[in-house]
Amino acid sequence: MKTLDTTHVGQIYYIDKIFGANQSKLREMGFITDKKVTLVSSDGENAIVKIDHSRIALSAQFLKQIFVKNERSAEQVVGLSTLQVGQTGIVRLVDAAGEIKRRLMDMGITRGTSIYVQKLAPLGDPIELHLRGYALSLRKMDAEKIKVVLEQPY
Repeated sequence: MKTLDTTHVGQIYYIDKIFGANQSKLREMGFITDKKVTLVSSDGENAIVKIDHSRIALSAQFLKQIFVKNERSAEQVVGLSTLQVGQTGIVRLVDAAGEIKRRLMDMGITRGTSIYVQKLAPLGDPIELHLRGYALSLRKMDAEKIKVVLEQPY
């Protein structure tokens, strides 16, 4: 198990457990099991954490009490090509090998990345995606190799 102070900046995680004397205070701030959380920045002693649509500054003492995991408890992993226009998925796995996997990862498609389906071509291929602040078009067969979890709207 890893704590929030040991996570990577920008990656999406889900709260697993909260230990310590400040459990109730953290729960009041919205830190509950299976809630999506992202470490925005950290200087070792303090950090900014994004939970829901809020950014919260926390000390390292609080970060060490929040245990996180990479997936929600009961999530269904599907191919990116199955998402409809307007849906968002969080990358869980790039199920490819060699050159194709390297090319997809070079384009920023890595575990924990949020991908929004912007448009579909008239015949459904290619798919226009929005991720990491830019638009990307992918063939449907390449998109199928990217396994995502559908992100529920708020």
